[in-house]
This record gives sequence, structure tokens and C-alpha cells, in this order.
Amino acid sequence: MQPVYDRSGQVVAWLDGTNIYDLNGSHAAVLQGQNVYGHSGQHLGVFTNGFFRDCRGGAVAFIRGASGGPLTPLPALSPLPPLPALPPLPALPSLPPLPGLPSLGWGIQWPQFIGA
Repeated sequence: MQPVYDRSGQVVAWLDGTNIYDLNGSHAAVLQGQNVYGHSGQHLGVFTNGFFRDCRGGAVAFIRGASGGPLTPLPALSPLPPLPALPPLPALPSLPPLPGLPSLGWGIQWPQFIGA
């Protein structure tokens, strides 16, 4: 599992393949290609070049090695990853909107992005 960091370098989630888990190990979202979807199939944003981006193109979070976005802070020491829950059956994903142009700035906060 890879830690997902917010704009301040704090771990806010975990990425395991195409599954995104919260800090407690609960399944939070799924990747389908570059698109990020919530449990009910709602489009949350995109994941490109190591950055999670909102629908306007603002960076929301990142993984190590992210490029092509805002300067990333020094990541905090990652806690041990949780034991992940089984992901739910995938919902029929909505059609993704046209993505915003990738910005060099930060967008919304992770909790608003993921719907927590």
C-alpha cells in the first residue's frame, strides 16, 4: 500500500492498486483508468502523474514521485498501513466530465474530495 499525502504532507489515505482506503482501512474510492469514483459511482476527480485532482484540475493529494503539479511538501513519516477491508461490489460509474486543466495550485481538501 502506498500512502496518499495531502497538501501539508500528512497521510490522508492509502492506495492499493486501484483501491483507495481511509486511514482506518475502510474502502473509500476506486480508480478506473485515470478516474476516481466513489461507492455509488459518482465521479470524484482524476489521478494523473501521482496527483489526485478535483474536477477543476486543482491538486488535492499526491503519492511519492508525483510530478507536473504544485510543489509538494516533505511527506511526514507514514504510519503503518491498516488491514484493508474488502472493497464493495463496484457501482456502475457515471460518465466522467471533461477534466479541468491540471493546475500548479492546490484544489479542495481531501475530505471534500473523497466525500468524508
